[in-house]
Amino acid sequence: MILITGATGNLGQKLSDHLIQNTNYEIRRLDREARGEPDILEADLSEWAPAWASHFVGVDTVIHLAATANPFPSWQEMIRPNLDAVINVYTAAVQGGAKRIIFASSNHVLGGYRENGTDTSLHADTPPLPGMTEEGDPPLNTTPYGAFKLVGERLGKTYADIYGISFIGIRIGFIRRGENPAADNDNYETWLQQMWLSNRDYCQLMQKCIEADDSVKFAIINGVSNNQGMRWEIETARQLVGFVPEDGYDPA
Repeated sequence: MILITGATGNLGQKLSDHLIQNTNYEIRRLDREARGEPDILEADLSEWAPAWASHFVGVDTVIHLAATANPFPSWQEMIRPNLDAVINVYTAAVQGGAKRIIFASSNHVLGGYRENGTDTSLHADTPPLPGMTEEGDPPLNTTPYGAFKLVGERLGKTYADIYGISFIGIRIGFIRRGENPAADNDNYETWLQQMWLSNRDYCQLMQKCIEADDSVKFAIINGVSNNQGMRWEIETARQLVGFVPEDGYDPA
């Protein structure tokens, strides 16, 4: 049994469609708005409620995708969707007996390396630098979005250590809504081009994380396609969960 939060969003809808069409997993889906889909439970995960928490009972894997879609909000805007909801979902997963949590973290956790003047290779254990900012902002200005995603990762480590639940955090790269073709990357700056994640690779990676060996107790991995010239390391994802990207962006 798989439970997906944020199921009607960009990532949630793509993953739901993939799992429904290509696997036999039983799926439960939650979101703040059902958007006309009758099988989706509407729930504000930032407010603990037994009604929605009861749907976590009997679930094997919880995939937490729900979050604010705005990467440049105020600190106050982030508290409910990207902190309170994370704590509530992790708690519901543990209480419901889930074996694994898969958390949609973000490239923004390492976003400061875009502007810090180095060509550092970006690994799972690279010191966090959540500093990707909007154009015109001071370089290395810490963004609430990246900082709260880092908090979600560290909370996952705490829950894994205390409760024994498996936790995989994926620092998801650049994945647009809809078809998301590689050719469109010509319109974006190098930083975004080099962390592009195709729909196909995204769905493969998520399924690999669902099916990863029980020995994976805690892991942080990069979620990007095999893009030319990129700084994002993906060997860890291959070793831990068997992710082998089928796509990649080549500016040539």
